[in-house]
Amino acid sequence: MFDDFDFGLIQPLIDDPSITDINYNGIQCWVDHLKRGRYPIEPFEGHSFMQSLAYKIANYVNLPFNTTSPVLEAETRDIRISMVHQSVARGGLSISLRKTPGFCRLHDKATGIHTYAPPWVIDFLKQCVLGRTNLVVSGLPGSGKTELIKYLMESIPAGERVITIEDTLELRYGDIFPHKDHVMFKVQEHFDYERAIKTSLRQRPDWICISEVRGGEIIHLLQSVSTGTSLMSTIHAESASAIPFRMMIMMPGSQLTNQSLNTLIHDTVDFGVHLEVISSTSGISRRIREIVHFRVDSEYRPIKQTIYSIQDQHKSIKFNEIIQSKRN
Repeated sequence: MFDDFDFGLIQPLIDDPSITDINYNGIQCWVDHLKRGRYPIEPFEGHSFMQSLAYKIANYVNLPFNTTSPVLEAETRDIRISMVHQSVARGGLSISLRKTPGFCRLHDKATGIHTYAPPWVIDFLKQCVLGRTNLVVSGLPGSGKTELIKYLMESIPAGERVITIEDTLELRYGDIFPHKDHVMFKVQEHFDYERAIKTSLRQRPDWICISEVRGGEIIHLLQSVSTGTSLMSTIHAESASAIPFRMMIMMPGSQLTNQSLNTLIHDTVDFGVHLEVISSTSGISRRIREIVHFRVDSEYRPIKQTIYSIQDQHKSIKFNEIIQSKRN
């Protein structure tokens, strides 16, 4: 679907590999550019065109887009589309296009992974993957969480079976690594996250990779990981240290003071990685702000250990020492 779709006036923005996001708010059209930062297209006189484009997209996917159905979500092979009707978006029609390319952007020489953290940190994270540890990446929308997961998934050996679970196919593991053992699940109305996670356990997974943990499925995910399956996922949290608390909030009917849940999370999730994004007229920069190691002690008390922070970039921690402390 959408392989032959023409985005008309904004097609040059779609075709520019340095542009990651296109956002129209009814008044302006803003783009996120890897090298130039975030800026509006000026002058922008395509307002009538954007209205027509919204209905063209709706017709193409055969979905309603009107006052009674004011939100439309769709996707192409490389673009995630979200539209909000002007009846509820009071400033006017809102269209958000996010590119989800079938390659990893972090190999770019100017904006790639080497700009995120010192080399020892990147090597450490690769060792975490080779060591089959459970990783959760946090950060705000647009901070690059999915791209970091895509980069780290490169270190998964071809013989380890990977099952990705997403409502919008952004990880693109099978497209990037067609010769590796993989299954890509797409969550739908009759195949929700809970069912997808339960189904994945019958598919001999070595890894379950979820583009984003969002709600009550978290308890089923933790239970599945307790069987020996490894995990990589993203989550919205204000810091890596806050990941366990954020997970507890997501659990239906949980009490935030529930010590057993907190212990379960610290015992299951090995490392939290937090990304931050800095946008300016000179460009967009992303970096790893902190890495936190989660574990429980001999009396099953939750312990957090910050092993990297942006303020302390020069120390080098060996993966073997960290993982040995968890096993002890």
